[in-house]
Amino acid sequence: MTQAACKVSVVCTAFNHSAYIRDALEGFLAQETDFSYEILVSDDASSDDTGAILREYAARYPDRVRPFCQETNLFSQGISLYDTVLYPAARGQYIALCEGDDYWTDPEKLQRQVDFLDAHPDYSACVHNTLLHYSDASRPDTPLFAQRPEQDIPFETVVQGMDKAFHTSSILARREFLLNPPDFRAVAFRHGFTDYPVGIWLTMQGRVRYLDRCMSVYRVGSNPSAWSSGVDRHYDKFKQFVSGELAMLNALLPQLSDARAQAVRQVILEREYELLELQGKAAEQRLPPYDRIYRAQSASYKVKHFLKRSLPGLHRLYRKRRGYGD
Repeated sequence: MTQAACKVSVVCTAFNHSAYIRDALEGFLAQETDFSYEILVSDDASSDDTGAILREYAARYPDRVRPFCQETNLFSQGISLYDTVLYPAARGQYIALCEGDDYWTDPEKLQRQVDFLDAHPDYSACVHNTLLHYSDASRPDTPLFAQRPEQDIPFETVVQGMDKAFHTSSILARREFLLNPPDFRAVAFRHGFTDYPVGIWLTMQGRVRYLDRCMSVYRVGSNPSAWSSGVDRHYDKFKQFVSGELAMLNALLPQLSDARAQAVRQVILEREYELLELQGKAAEQRLPPYDRIYRAQSASYKVKHFLKRSLPGLHRLYRKRRGYGD
């Protein structure tokens, strides 16, 4: 398939996803389109059968599935599979993203998104709602957004965090924007995440349209060893994650207009407040410039906060028992 004939490149990274990768591949192959598309999957030297499954599908669908099986793990070497393997090989006018443990559920997903972007050249991407599936069955399956009509997703929403904007498995973007990433995405990659800066970057390059239709599934906590898995329940992970977000946001600031920079500074302030919370620095949270955030909290939060300050010894014991460290 030539680049001129390929409308969409579906790009997928996988690592130890043998339990899930068939769902991802079947979701890609089930797409009903009036255009040609290709499926690029890179297995980052998995220790399970992920690579074998990819080769099986490539043999069954040689005109559609293109596997890239790494001999050594690139992510652990600080090398991006997207930048060095998948994006350079992609031939599509558009690129669709989906991790190997997530999957698509609607055969009309790509057609709907391509139709929109073809008709609206001023848009950089088209996204949609996603169903959250909790792998530990701790919660029922829930849409990422319960009530959100079709609309544009502005920069100010994405910069607050991807849980406020859209999930990676929903992204269809113009290839030129993904193939030319900003420097602040490299900062985020060094801290173990890339979806957040990609979302921000797409809103900086054009408008992003949200379709009110659940067309993919995000498996929450599918891989306990993954960097993002359970980050909110592990002190060291969470602390490093918030620190990484702060580093990325500060690298982003010089590239923004005054209005957008103001929105980012507010998010930075909130992340710094969150970091103080993680570090157990309750007193500092009540001092400027964080006092405004504290005053906006609920009454129950303030009661707990008062107890932390009034009983520091008990608070330290609680943090130790929960594994929060120093």
